Amino acid sequence: MRLAIDFEELVDAFEESDVMHHFFIDTQKNELIYINEAVGDDCEKQLDAMEDERYLMVPARFPRDNFMIMEMFVYEKIHDITIAEKFNQALERKKPFRNFKDLLFDYPDLREQWFAYHREHLKNETINWLCNSNIELENQCLIPEIDIRELTQDEINNLSDEIKEFGPVRCMNCQKKKGFTRRLFLINVSPENRLIEQKTKHLMKKQFDITHYGWWSGEDPNILTVSRCPKCDSERIIWDY
Repeated sequence: MRLAIDFEELVDAFEESDVMHHFFIDTQKNELIYINEAVGDDCEKQLDAMEDERYLMVPARFPRDNFMIMEMFVYEKIHDITIAEKFNQALERKKPFRNFKDLLFDYPDLREQWFAYHREHLKNETINWLCNSNIELENQCLIPEIDIRELTQDEINNLSDEIKEFGPVRCMNCQKKKGFTRRLFLINVSPENRLIEQKTKHLMKKQFDITHYGWWSGEDPNILTVSRCPKCDSERIIWDY
């Protein structure tokens, strides 16, 4: 299904949707419809009308969804152990959402990072929902242009020891444990959403005739790992340290 809904407006709807605030996409008019159960007497009638198949309901968010994003932010973005502990304690006390937001005022840089992180997470949720619903938004690019290239041996030698020590250990098809080829590809994005995963799969097949690969995703760089079994020619290889 192709729709002309503005992506940023759809992300806003994902953020605001909950058990009382409902958003629907009118697939014929390409419009977002908002219904607030706390306002007006005809909301039940409005919701009944949305049961028509022309309308798609934006999933409701629950407090646990937002709580999970806050936990992930602390784990992924706050590297100072002392500060991270303050935020973890804030989330463990009563009124964790208020505690978290109040504590951010003490750390302006983290506060700005939080807004960007939260928005990016919502965008990825929205993109995943679009992919799962087989919806394409017209004339809008939702992800960066993806660039993939194979690393030379000299470039591999300059990678961190952690990456260099990561390699193929067993074929999932024939169980062979030695003699694998080992190829590493540099990719300019991380696997943040299903659309990136779909585009990456398409490019790996089109450019390199590779169907199966792994994704080594650290802070930087992002690496695709590729191997092939010398016995059965399978690309389904387990990698480990």
